[in-house]
Amino acid sequence: MNSKKKIIETLKKADKASVERLMEEQARKEAVFARVQEKNAADHNDYTDVAEGVEKYERKISMTKMISMAAAMVVLIGAIGGGAYLRRNKGPKTPDDVLTATTTTSVPTTEAVTTAPVTTVTGKNGSVVTVTSAAASGSAATAPDSSTTTTTTAAVTEAVNEKPAVTTAPQSSYTKTEEKVLAEIRQYSQFGEEAEKVYREYARIIDECCTMIRNMDTSGLKYGDDLSTGLITAYNGSANPGYEFTDVNGDGIMELLLGFNADYGAEYGGTDSIIYNIFSVNADNDVFCVASGGIRSSYHLCSNPKFNRMMGSMQHITCISNEVVGGAVTSINANYYYRLSYNGLDLVEGIFASGLDENNKPINYYTERAEYDESSASIISEDDAREITDGYTHMSVEFTPFELY
Repeated sequence: MNSKKKIIETLKKADKASVERLMEEQARKEAVFARVQEKNAADHNDYTDVAEGVEKYERKISMTKMISMAAAMVVLIGAIGGGAYLRRNKGPKTPDDVLTATTTTSVPTTEAVTTAPVTTVTGKNGSVVTVTSAAASGSAATAPDSSTTTTTTAAVTEAVNEKPAVTTAPQSSYTKTEEKVLAEIRQYSQFGEEAEKVYREYARIIDECCTMIRNMDTSGLKYGDDLSTGLITAYNGSANPGYEFTDVNGDGIMELLLGFNADYGAEYGGTDSIIYNIFSVNADNDVFCVASGGIRSSYHLCSNPKFNRMMGSMQHITCISNEVVGGAVTSINANYYYRLSYNGLDLVEGIFASGLDENNKPINYYTERAEYDESSASIISEDDAREITDGYTHMSVEFTPFELY
């Protein structure tokens, strides 16, 4: 029994080649045994043949059965192991599978597990990617082997290659002066697209006026022929020229006034608002120069009770006066009063002095037709002239100084 167990154990441990060799050897022995039986059959009687044949045959058969059973067990074990292997690998691999298979080397992990810090990166297209950084010092982190196949997702690749999104405020199409002008006018009223075009043009005029004063020249300016060079003189005389917006005719569109605030002292009338330029719009909302004055021809906003009435579609609460002071060339002094219309300045009335009477005093004329036209004017006394001019009061204008630096 022990020898049989030993044989069986030996066969179990044997490889396929060894089993095959044993089977071939057993087959040869059985062939020799068969030939011996044939020979003995010829030399012995039937009883002896049967007795010897049975005894010998059964002994040989028993050994053969044991060898065959052991071989069958080896084959069965191999079949079971091969089937399990095929199940794990989902069937046999084709030649293509063998050629394209990817070898993956597992990396042993350590017992301690450390959670690495997480960083969120925003790509330039707004995608959010979570990236895990390297483990902190002292933590149990295992670096991948060089033979390990590393897979990088598209999201992580994007996060590495792209820079964080930079939020940029939308750029304005307005100049600095335009933005300032529109903000100032919105303090008074809200306006639509057409009015905004007008105010942006006012902003250009303001910019050009600053250029004129800085360069003391009007060359190359769109409004160079309209801007008063008296603003340059005022600036050089230590005045602070600037601009102001006022709805003079009450049509809802502000007018642009260019001038400065003068202080003549209490003896000469105190402070006054001197206007050298007035810009407004026509019926098509096109900007144009209404008035351009100078040192001896200034403009003022005036109030007068008789102007507080409707004239057509405009509420004329404010009027404009043009005050002219004679000099070495002419001795004419004049005060003209206007309403502002879409065509410019409409004369309401005016007084001017021209020539001397028999008492060597200026002759005063009153007109409602045309400036400096004696033929269409009537002579009035100095007291009557003063009464008319005293009916108008200069209105104060607070100019915003130009930004000349």
